[in-house]
Amino acid sequence: MNKEAYLKEVKKIMKNPKIREMRHYSVHGSSTVLHHSLSVVKYSYRIAELLHVKVNEKELARGAMLHDFYQYSYKESEISAWEHGTGHARRALENASKEYDLTGKEKNIIKSHMWPLTPRDIPRCRESLIVGLADKLSAVQERSAQIIHRIRKLK
Repeated sequence: MNKEAYLKEVKKIMKNPKIREMRHYSVHGSSTVLHHSLSVVKYSYRIAELLHVKVNEKELARGAMLHDFYQYSYKESEISAWEHGTGHARRALENASKEYDLTGKEKNIIKSHMWPLTPRDIPRCRESLIVGLADKLSAVQERSAQIIHRIRKLK
């Protein structure tokens, strides 16, 4: 994989003020949506490298960076955890489509990243499966950090 091309796409997306706003929304207890998205970018790259999988670096980077571009604070909203879990990917796709000219593959990456929780939104390419896995790894790591912090505070 071409790391420079991959990071170039991430840097382009980071120039958008709406993307940087994601730092104001918390997710998984110990992280922000922006930090989480950057973590998914990192994990996606590592998974593709580790598995020696041929991917489109640009689409993988853009899909990873935009997968949670839902632009609201879940904890401050009135939607349930279930509604957020099953609906935020479609909201992210709507928002990303307004800001960027997305390919079909990028749309599938964003829309399907919560599969199998959203069984209708099936990953249709390697990049979608990679981002979905990276998202889950990142979420577990972020939630685990919060739990470990709580354990250490106990006597």
